[in-house]
Amino acid sequence: MVLAPDSDSPSEPPTAAVLLIGNELLSGKIRDKNGYALARMMRRRGIRLLEICTVEDDLVIIGDALLRLLARTPLVFTSGGVGPTHDDVTLEAVAQATGHPLRRHEGMASILREHFKDRLSEAALKMADLPEGIQLRAGPGWPVLRLDVPAFGDGRIYILPGIPELCQSKIDTLEALEGELPGTSAWTLELVHTEIDEADLAPTLDRVVAEFPGVEIGSYPRWSRGENGRLRCVIRVTLEAPNERGAQVRAARERLAASLGSDVVSHGPAADF
Repeated sequence: MVLAPDSDSPSEPPTAAVLLIGNELLSGKIRDKNGYALARMMRRRGIRLLEICTVEDDLVIIGDALLRLLARTPLVFTSGGVGPTHDDVTLEAVAQATGHPLRRHEGMASILREHFKDRLSEAALKMADLPEGIQLRAGPGWPVLRLDVPAFGDGRIYILPGIPELCQSKIDTLEALEGELPGTSAWTLELVHTEIDEADLAPTLDRVVAEFPGVEIGSYPRWSRGENGRLRCVIRVTLEAPNERGAQVRAARERLAASLGSDVVSHGPAADF
């Protein structure tokens, strides 16, 4: 993959990171879907995702990872570890790392009482012990937990559940809240497909990258079997940037296609990001 250098333009997109929490992700017992869902949401909004980090259910490890990500970007989403069992330690880890001690949140306690009714237990009610200053977002039902962290300037943490279906639902609801998340416009994505060998393609890509520093350019070989039964490699080149740089993206695509000439299989805008 070739990545164009960052632009010094004042219209740089907002950035974010994702912290996935759970031994089950690291052991392969569960395939991650939440990181992908968050990445798709951010790309729709024009937020640049800098990193997805996966860690085990450990207080210190979660806290260290969270602080490291907050040092990179003011916006961090976590997923997993918010249930009532022994390995659900995300909330305590967030509290310790940010210096926001756990306090019983009456709004969350009310949600739990309504959900569990006569089955409410002390273990379930412990899920209402939240880092001090937490805000409930994306109701009704189980909320997304938002914690502003002034120690990191505009630092903000969104704590999401780990169950993929619930996480996706909460992402959709959170995104629909006007003014809640940064970014409003999607990215422009253009494609060029070529059968030229990637090693031969690299010098041409380097020239286009240098000419269009505000455009992200990646190359991805895809192998398939042709009609004659032999393997065929087509390289998919992606050129993308926030919508306000759409003209640059299209110009970069045209320049690349012109440079490759007859080696281009197809080129144009992507039908679906």
